[in-house]
Amino acid sequence: MDDKKMIAVTEICKVKWNKEIMKLTKKETIVSIKILEGKSNAEIADELFISVNTVKTHVANVLKKKKVKNRIQLITNQEKK
Repeated sequence: MDDKKMIAVTEICKVKWNKEIMKLTKKETIVSIKILEGKSNAEIADELFISVNTVKTHVANVLKKKKVKNRIQLITNQEKK
């Protein structure tokens, strides 16, 4: 993903996540968007050209920072906003 797309994705995410965006790294932000799109770890890894284990690390960090236990809670919490 080039810098312009990264900036656009980050801006979209800022609107969706409000102030919470500051807690996530750029990669975590992108991974969280992919989770909200319903992507699997393997699909995210393929799209971002990273390993599945790296995706799992980012997912774990996102869940911890968002204070949720799983993807379902992450999605549900986002839908409430």
